[in-house]
Amino acid sequence: MGQESQGCLVAVVRPVVVAVVVPVRLLWELAVLVGRGLWWLLERVVGRPLDLLWRYVLAPLGNWLIVIPLRWLLRWVVVPLAQWLWRYVLAPLGRVLRAVAVRVAKVVRRLWHRVAVPIGRVLYHLLWVPLRWLWRTLLFPVLRALWLAFLWSWRIGGRIWRFTVVRPCRWVRREVWWPVRAEIRRVAREVRRTLLG
Repeated sequence: MGQESQGCLVAVVRPVVVAVVVPVRLLWELAVLVGRGLWWLLERVVGRPLDLLWRYVLAPLGNWLIVIPLRWLLRWVVVPLAQWLWRYVLAPLGRVLRAVAVRVAKVVRRLWHRVAVPIGRVLYHLLWVPLRWLWRTLLFPVLRALWLAFLWSWRIGGRIWRFTVVRPCRWVRREVWWPVRAEIRRVAREVRRTLLG
């Protein structure tokens, strides 16, 4: 029974394999062979000639036309010119600039110690000390007293404003305006009800 069912299964699967899997496998093998053939053909027809052209024509030509002249130019023109510039222009200029900078620094240091510092001391004693004394003894106490007076007058003014304006206005609004408004509304409702029904 088991062999008969397996034979039945093989009989069903075998045609499917032959009809579907074998042609796909054959197409795959054919594509691989065609791909290898194309690669071999490209390598022989394009790759080798390009390699030979590069190796025997372009590289030597580039070497003779670009590399060797650049090497010669660098060795016999650029390096000697740079050495000459350094020896006869840049190094002496650097020494001159350094000497000028040292002298300027000495002059600035002398001016600082002999002019700026004494003037600063004189200005400190003539201006800063008296101004500081004036601020501590006169200006700061006067400004503080004025500020305190302003704060005190602001508080008193606020209280006066509250008692003379705010409270009476509130009283008029609460005791006069709201009752009058309520009465006007009540009379208007009565008139409307009487006229309109």
